[in-house]
Amino acid sequence: MTRTLIYNVPPLDTTKPPLSGALLVSVCNQLGHDCTAVDLQSNLNNFLKHHNIDVHYFDDVFYESTTFFSADQINTLNKFIERELNIFSTVDYDYVLISFFSYLTQKFGRLFLEKLRTKTKATIIIGGAGIETASNTPFFAEELKKLKYIDEYITGEAEEVLPIYFEQKSGPGIGNKNFKQIENLDLQVFPDYSYYDLKKYKTDDAEQELAIVGSRGCVRKCTFCDIAASTPKYRFRSGRNIANEIIKHYETHGITRFYFSDSLVNGSYKAFNDMCHSLAGYNFEKPISWAGQYIVRSKDSTPKDHFKLLQQSGCSTLFLGIESGSDRVRADLGKKFTNDDIEYYLENFYQHGIQTLFLFFTGYVTETAADHAETLQMFKRWQKYVATGTIQGIETMNILSILPGSPLNNIAKNENYLFLADHNGVMNRLSWINPAMPDFDFKQRVKRHIEMMEEAMKYYWPLWNGHLSIDLYERAVLQFNSLPKKYIPIIISPEISQ
Repeated sequence: MTRTLIYNVPPLDTTKPPLSGALLVSVCNQLGHDCTAVDLQSNLNNFLKHHNIDVHYFDDVFYESTTFFSADQINTLNKFIERELNIFSTVDYDYVLISFFSYLTQKFGRLFLEKLRTKTKATIIIGGAGIETASNTPFFAEELKKLKYIDEYITGEAEEVLPIYFEQKSGPGIGNKNFKQIENLDLQVFPDYSYYDLKKYKTDDAEQELAIVGSRGCVRKCTFCDIAASTPKYRFRSGRNIANEIIKHYETHGITRFYFSDSLVNGSYKAFNDMCHSLAGYNFEKPISWAGQYIVRSKDSTPKDHFKLLQQSGCSTLFLGIESGSDRVRADLGKKFTNDDIEYYLENFYQHGIQTLFLFFTGYVTETAADHAETLQMFKRWQKYVATGTIQGIETMNILSILPGSPLNNIAKNENYLFLADHNGVMNRLSWINPAMPDFDFKQRVKRHIEMMEEAMKYYWPLWNGHLSIDLYERAVLQFNSLPKKYIPIIISPEISQ
């Protein structure tokens, strides 16, 4: 029997077992493999605790693309990796599959693979969104392949590509980016979490929670987002199929809390309503709850009985991509709702006991002083929903970076935006200037962000991960100060010259 080892590499959410690992297990089990699944993030946390090291010891590197491990951090990681590989080397595996969740996993992943390669003759295959570079090409994976740290990489969806790889070792998505997207997601296997000790995973309030993927891609085309570059076509599972997975995890593992990792949980209005009806109609002995990112639509298209159905299905918390307090800026972003629509939703969420968290950033490329003033007024306007607990807080960690593969990247090219570059000529994508608004530079955007946070605190809005937001902005400012003050147009940057 084929023996396959599955790794997930840090950084990852520590409150839930890795969804990608559970999916890989299901795929490989379906192919008749004998599987083992290892969550390296969970193991690393345990290692740090055992050695009396703060679990956030690596945060400055894990969550910041431009920082690198110190000598002491490298020493700690080497000890951890050596321990992990000593455990691994007790079994002869035929394949090692490693999931890179995002490009932030590359620094740890490279270090891990370098040492893994010396320990095994197994075929090493990597996949996931993190095998590509920030410029949206598979450079990172190709580099690892040239170094012989890996034998192959796959792009696209593992459920589609891995069976082809194990059968014929070549095809769409195998060592190339010409993958085919799965058309009917209802035909795919459910994630298998039985290889993880679910008791080890707890949310901040000590609950156990599993991730659910109800759709892939996004129905919206927000200008700042690059998801369409990696997942061009939006697809969704039927509502009944999603509900069946939730019910299965409830019956198998006793899990009553779920989080949708979809870009938008209600991208398909019909599938979403069908799921809610199915969950509301199932006789759960213990009530379930679920949370996810949610589209605010116009109030005219959303009847009030929709909110009652949300409540009955177990909806607890919705993450809303509000992004700005200005209707004009939100329209420029591609968001098709207004402040009046938001208020309609907030009032109905309040009446049905549903909590929300605002996803937010300041400093969009067209934001004027008047738009910023509207954003500041938002905190007073909706303070009453903070007081009732309907608004649980605002997440302000995002600094607007113009991402390769996003519609905004094309706007920046066409309108000749300028970027600061480092000594090697590589652009800093946070430090941009819109030629139509030359005074709206990085310093001005940071100033507005600070004013926004101060206004939020004035009206007692909780700042979700506020300390991390401050750390992120502090590092961005220090990096900005260290850059040569020479601006270059995006079109000649080597980062996107292909």
